[in-house]
Amino acid sequence: MHLGRMYSLKEYLVWMRRETVFLFLWSALVTALLEITHWQFLEIPGVALSIVGVAVAIILGFKNEECHSRVNEALTTWEQITSASRVWANKSLTIVGQLKSAQAAALLRTLFYRHFAWLAALRFSLRARKPWENTFEAGNARYLAALPTPESQSNLDDELRGYLSEAEFEKTIGQHGDKGIFILGLQYKTFDQLLHEELILDSIYVRLTDALDDFVRLQETAKRIKEYPYARNYYSIALILVKLFIGMLPLSLYSSAVDLGRPIGAEHWTAWLTVVFSVILGWIFMTLEKVGENSSNPFEGGPNDVPISAISRSIEIEMRGMLGEHTELKPIEPRYNILF
Repeated sequence: MHLGRMYSLKEYLVWMRRETVFLFLWSALVTALLEITHWQFLEIPGVALSIVGVAVAIILGFKNEECHSRVNEALTTWEQITSASRVWANKSLTIVGQLKSAQAAALLRTLFYRHFAWLAALRFSLRARKPWENTFEAGNARYLAALPTPESQSNLDDELRGYLSEAEFEKTIGQHGDKGIFILGLQYKTFDQLLHEELILDSIYVRLTDALDDFVRLQETAKRIKEYPYARNYYSIALILVKLFIGMLPLSLYSSAVDLGRPIGAEHWTAWLTVVFSVILGWIFMTLEKVGENSSNPFEGGPNDVPISAISRSIEIEMRGMLGEHTELKPIEPRYNILF
């Protein structure tokens, strides 16, 4: 997540440099062709360009709104994970921590560390690459190489080993299904055992497991956003229309650029303004399309994604403090205004 005041124009130009070069070369090629051949039958009326431009603007507006909604839902989900973790931790601390059992402190630590393991399993599953995501795009790949996510610098097995007992670790990594759900299942079983041993009342059991139910629902919400992309039909038609519009630009703007210089006999010079106008207008639409698409997958680790690594670290530091542990863990800080 970008935490700075704004992106600079330079950052946009660097990010869009491949598209900008393409725009320049295409418009220059078309202008040169029309200047040399004078094939006026290739020119496209301005009305046709306007109609296509309006269609592109509408579909891009719809797409970007939907992509922004996905980001907001993802951020809301992780805000709820944070609040649910605090609620569950306080309930567990109050109830389990005061049990008349010599193992109460150890049990509480096991419960908390399993929660850290669940957060780790969820993080790594959300960072997994999908074919429709944008991390494979050349500009994003260069960016992620310079600013890698914490998950790309570690692996799930190592993190789980630090949170789970050896027996639970072996069972978890041996799971072919969702490891996060399996870890939550261990939590349910612990509360079931406490109820069976009559160490907690039925009403207390319900209060503790209700919070676990929230974790399951929130995990499934996050996984739904991860596993199902923004509708590919809308994405495809938006991209096709943008490319069509860009292809039409120099063919439609050429006559207007020529007309600018005709009164003073400089039409062969002003004709090259076609390149300038085409690059500016094309860049606007291509940037809008790319910004929307790069906001549609809020967990892949881009600069506009939900900072799940920082949120998880914050939860862990706070819950370790509840246990009275001294930890050397530090909050994850933004790098170049980007928080992961």
